[in-house]
Amino acid sequence: MDTLPVKMTLGIQPTGWTNDDFPEIGNDIPYQTILEQTKEAGFDGGSTGHNYPTHAPSLSKAMQLSNLKIAATWDGTTFTTGIEIEEAFSAFQAQVAFLKSVGAQDVVVAELANAVNQVRTKSVLTDRPIFNEPQWYLLTSLLDRAGQYAHEQGMQLSYHPHVGTGVMTIKETIRLMESTNPIYVGLCLDTGHLHYGGAVNYKDYGDAQDYRRASQSEIEDLTERYASRIKHVHLKNVRRNVLPLAVDNKFSFYQAIMQGIFTVPGDPDGDLDLRPILRILKGAGYNRWMIIEAEQDPTKANPLQCAKTARAFLREELGW
Repeated sequence: MDTLPVKMTLGIQPTGWTNDDFPEIGNDIPYQTILEQTKEAGFDGGSTGHNYPTHAPSLSKAMQLSNLKIAATWDGTTFTTGIEIEEAFSAFQAQVAFLKSVGAQDVVVAELANAVNQVRTKSVLTDRPIFNEPQWYLLTSLLDRAGQYAHEQGMQLSYHPHVGTGVMTIKETIRLMESTNPIYVGLCLDTGHLHYGGAVNYKDYGDAQDYRRASQSEIEDLTERYASRIKHVHLKNVRRNVLPLAVDNKFSFYQAIMQGIFTVPGDPDGDLDLRPILRILKGAGYNRWMIIEAEQDPTKANPLQCAKTARAFLREELGW
């Protein structure tokens, strides 16, 4: 199989071991175990988790001892509230400074004002915020400002569409991309969140199989359209037998995770075919972080085995 002219950097998120939205999931797993198993599975690093050191020198030392790198951290903005904007921007600047101090080059953001992904009593698909025109203006203009600041610091901002937020669907992702400066605002392509988020109206397509085909095509088209702006990738899949259950029963994000909505590439239970998406990225010369991610309950999905499954998938598809 052909290999990439310039290799991607392969990482995996700690969300397979523990969870930032719901810290009790896997909270008994120390970060040292996550780092050890990340290395054992054959990855180069990943983003930080809630139980990682927050003292930059301590985090850097832990990563160096494991011979791993920090890819990014998750940064939730609150730009659409229109209040305390300078405070929100200062918090973003602090995150950039922290990342820079530990050798990362990417900052991945999502707008979390009024988001419901951390609310256990609300549907992550139907109770999430819908932005009005002033909120869209605030979000896109402040993302441009934040992205320019990151750029000046030698960092890359990438926006992450996420279920439970105001930017969840492909249509909303396109609007955000078209309304922001391509020099400063990149896209964090998260295949799992786009597929799950778009399923809110899956019956409009027919049945679950009809939705799968349509979503597959739409995600491939999005990848092709914004290939030059994709600066970070979260490669994950959605379990085909859980997706209709999660939508029809209006699961919260917590319920969806605990029922196993997400899974890693290489799992035959995955609804998406991730190979064409990798081929598009390969053709575009993508050479940044390729992050495996699947928010899972580690008591049901063994994290190390899932990591090895995903790494085997990447090895088969990328040739290394």
